[in-house]
Parts: sequence; C-alpha cells; structure tokens
Amino acid sequence: MNNTTYLILPLLFLSAAAGICQTPDGASLYGTFIDAKNGQPIPDVLVRADAEKLTHVYPDREFEHATATTADGTFSLTIPNDPRTYYAFSLMALHPQYQAKHLRHQMSPRKNRYDLGKIALKRTLSLKGTVSGEKNLAGLIVNLKMHAKSADFFRAAAPIENAAKTDTSGNFHFTDLYPIEYTLTISQDGVIIAYVASIHPQKQTQITVRLPKMKTFRGSVVDAQKHPVARAQVYATRHAETPHGHSARLATALTNDAGNFQMQVLETEPRFLSLEISKKGYFSRIYEHVDIGKMPSTIPLEKGITVKGRVVLPRNLASDAQFTVKVFPADIRMEPSLNPLALHKPLLSRSFPVTESTFNINGLFAEKYTLYIVGDGISATGIDVNAAANTEVLSITADQPLTTLQGQVLWADTEEPVPNAVVSRAWYPWELHPFDMSMTLDRFEVETDTDGKFQFSNLTEARYQLHIRAIHAVFEATTKRYQRTRVHKQIAIPAAGTTYRIYLGKQDGTPFEK
Repeated sequence: MNNTTYLILPLLFLSAAAGICQTPDGASLYGTFIDAKNGQPIPDVLVRADAEKLTHVYPDREFEHATATTADGTFSLTIPNDPRTYYAFSLMALHPQYQAKHLRHQMSPRKNRYDLGKIALKRTLSLKGTVSGEKNLAGLIVNLKMHAKSADFFRAAAPIENAAKTDTSGNFHFTDLYPIEYTLTISQDGVIIAYVASIHPQKQTQITVRLPKMKTFRGSVVDAQKHPVARAQVYATRHAETPHGHSARLATALTNDAGNFQMQVLETEPRFLSLEISKKGYFSRIYEHVDIGKMPSTIPLEKGITVKGRVVLPRNLASDAQFTVKVFPADIRMEPSLNPLALHKPLLSRSFPVTESTFNINGLFAEKYTLYIVGDGISATGIDVNAAANTEVLSITADQPLTTLQGQVLWADTEEPVPNAVVSRAWYPWELHPFDMSMTLDRFEVETDTDGKFQFSNLTEARYQLHIRAIHAVFEATTKRYQRTRVHKQIAIPAAGTTYRIYLGKQDGTPFEK
C-alpha cells in the first residue's frame, strides 16, 4: 500500500484550511464534492484554483489559491477577476482516496460568483494479489509503474510508482490506483523474479502471479589480448512489449578479478531480453534478442582510445565553475534548429573543473570527431580530432567573449508592446545533452515582460532563429467575452549582440528592425 499520498495531503489540507487565499474584487467559486457512487459529501478535499491570464500563451498552472472542503463537502474560494487580465479559471481537486479531477471554466466580465454545483469524484482503485511458486514468499517487493501515456491526466496527480511487500502467504495489496495500465514487477534481493507487462486495476481487482523459472547465466569478460577484465558490469534488461510500457533491469553482476560473473535471470522470451556489458574506458557490448542458453561463455570488450587536451579559458570564471567537453561525429552539421525532433545530441559529454586546464576523454573509437568546449561563461569552441592518429595533447583556446540576444515584440498596427509572448530561440548541437528530449527544450524559451522585451544571455556569437507565440485578445460586445487568437511568427536573426524590434501582424514583409 502506498502511504506517501496519505502523509502529504493532510498537511496540505491543514495549511489550506488555516487560511483561504482571498483576493479583493475577485470571483468567488462555490461547490460541493460528492462520492460518485453513493452521493455522500466528501470532506477534506484539497481544492486548488487559479485564474488564467488573457495574454499568456500557456495556461496558468500554479494553482495559488487553495482551500479544503468542510464536513458537508462544500467549499468556497476567491480568485482574481479583472476582465482585462483574466478570461478563465482552472480548478484541481485532490483527495488521497479519490481520483484527482480537473475543471476549467471561462469567466465572464462583471460576473463575480460561480456556483459549480455538485462535483462527483470517483474513488481510487485497489488491487489485491497473491504470489505463488516459491517456498519463502514473505518480504517480496511488488512494484507497479504507470504506463507512460502522455494523454493521461492522472499522471499529473497520481504517484507514478507504487510499492508493496508480500506477507508470509505471498499476499499483497495496493490502494490509491488510477484507471490506467501499470507494469508489475516482483523482486527479491535486488533481482526481478516476475514481470507482468500490463495490469489494469479498473478491469481486474485481484490477480495471482506464479513465479516463473530463473536461468543461471555464467560467463567471463576478456579484452582484445584475452586478458580478464575485472569489475566489468553486466546488465540484463527485460524490454517493454508496447510503446507505453516499461522496461525493467532484471539483474546485474560484476566480474571478479578473473573476469568471471554469474547472475540469475528471469526466464524471458528472447525478443524481449537484452544484455549489456560495460566498463569505463571500454566500448560497451550489447546483445539483443538474447537466449541465455545460446550466449557465448566468453565476451570480448575492446578498449577505447583516449583523447587528451589542454584548454585556455576566460580568466573571470568562478573557481567552482566547470567546463564541458562534448563529442560529436565529425560529419554532423552544427546548424541551429527550432525543430524538437532534430536533436543532434553529443555522443559523449564530460565535465571538468575550470581549475584544471587538462582533460581526458576515454572510450572513443578510432574515428574522426568534433569536440566542443562549452560552459557557463565560455563561448562554444570546436576542434576536429582524428582519434586514430591523435598521439599528442590537443590545444584549444576557448576564451572568446559571450554575447546577448535581446529585443522587443510589438503589435504592428498599434506599436504597443506584446507582454507574455513566448520567444523560443534555436539551439545548436553543442548546447544539448546526451539525455535531452523534446520536452526538455523549454530552457531555450523566455516570456516577454510588460514592455514586450526579452533577452537571452550567455550566448556564443552566431546566427539564431526565433519562434514567437503570442495571444491577441479582443473583447466582443455581442458575446461579452474576449476572443483569443494565437499569433505565430518565425524569423532569422543574423547575429546577436544588438537589440531587435519585432512586429507581429506586419503585412509588408519586413521581419524586424534593429
């Protein structure tokens, strides 16, 4: 049973009930939360709300105004209600025994009371199970992990993972689950001994898991000269069956001084099983679609090439700062991009303190690479390297000054500034990390201030592209509502270091003015 929610939410209730956040001249929200099954009122529901701003591209999700329902399930909450600033409100309801609920309503000018009536909440789900097939069933760790479906709102309010222990009879029990799919694993002493790809608590309230067989995998790891490789790591991974499911690391092992290892691996279809053998300074070896019984007993690892370098950095860096060496294939084009799918990420990324002027990059193939020196306060500097032929220490000077890209966004018809516009800038591959995904690229965007101004600092002198998104809001007298229109504009900036005036809605084709 997951107790985390029970520990946190009562604290939230107490803090919310201690002082409801009231806003003068605001809109008051009223409602009653009831159980969807029996219609009974629900006390202690944490109710959080916030008004959404007219000119914001992204809806506000801070939920700064909060309270808790009383014994009869009712609540009242006041939020800002200036029609020139806000156009809608969002409400979130949270309770440890009920599924989270999200409501959204448009706001009307001069309306200061919203009666939401009865709001039904569904109870969270439970799952009981029994493990069989083992003599000692007590203390097994049963883990549930939500499938990664981005459309599931529940993932924003529910714990992604839940864990429970079996009793002496092998029984386990989960509560506070949501009506979506989970992956279930059972582990003992850090080794996964059962894997169930899909569990849906809305469709099954009780399950029985019979532990499958375990297979013993023995082997040895050697280098190119057939010498044993000690302390190499061996990983066995069970891969997901669906795009939204989860992989699981079944077991790990470490080679001894003689290069030997032994591990117990859950019996798995070869198409879902992979093995990885790795050690720092060596090239990792990965086997896909593994049949344990057909694996070679001796696994060779090839030692990588080490590239050494010496850097000259700016003198004004903080003593605790770091510089990073990022390694790319030699043929990659260092072009700026606004496309989140065009992620030319580095192969390797290693950081070093600026107090050390030398660096070593281990584990490279005998190929050609481009190395970039980057860091806070350091202008990106690249150098081409032939790892196969490199025998000397590279010398790299990375002390060029940084620059700032700044501007002001204006409406073309009125020359008025555009506040809260989202300005995204193109990124270069040297700015990415090996683990970057499209969802992590929000660090390359800012919002304009009340004067429509924006700024990107600490940039390498280069050309950039900008994508500007803004909201144009017009009040319609007939509907007595604001009509919001999204405005997009993409422009190319030839060089940073100056201030640009960018017009939205301009029809003459002029993209910007300096």
